Amino acid sequence: MEFLQDPNIIYLLLMAGLWISAIGAYIPGTGVAEIAGAGLILGTVYLMSLLATNWLAAIALVAGASLFFLLPLLKAEWEKFAIGGLALQAVASLALFAEASISPILIALSVLVAWVYHRTILRSVLLQQRSLSSTQKDEFLVGARGRVMATIEDRGTVQVKGELWTARSRRRLESGTEIVVTQQDGLELQVEKAKREEAK
Repeated sequence: MEFLQDPNIIYLLLMAGLWISAIGAYIPGTGVAEIAGAGLILGTVYLMSLLATNWLAAIALVAGASLFFLLPLLKAEWEKFAIGGLALQAVASLALFAEASISPILIALSVLVAWVYHRTILRSVLLQQRSLSSTQKDEFLVGARGRVMATIEDRGTVQVKGELWTARSRRRLESGTEIVVTQQDGLELQVEKAKREEAK
């Protein structure tokens, strides 16, 4: 399929993969967005390997987009620095391919869409989550039980109430271990191994 060798198409697929991955980060769920985003990104990397790609620019592009989406998620006060990620994304996009170039108009549109997408959708989700009172947050998942999906060494992934969450633990917890949530900090959970009588 010749159109899949078009630098502009490859660029759009890469950006779509990054945006879908951002949904997974802002709205933890079943893991569908994370898997779809990762699949798109990996497929795009394969397509890029068929062209003369500037891999340093590719890394810078992904880093820039990631900084833009993730800095506000990590800390509210970092949101003002996130725009630098968009600038890095735009500059890296111009140098992505050695023997072909991405349309500057397409790059400008992708930056604009990313900004609007974040400000109108992802940011509203984030603000809604942060507006929950401490009591609401505590009642949401504290005490809930689940299972470790990816081994926790300081940080890992757990499944609680059918959703995947980033979790921390003071002790190493192997995949499959039954856990109980002891604290919720935004989108991150503090967990510990469930006692035998509590485990499901």
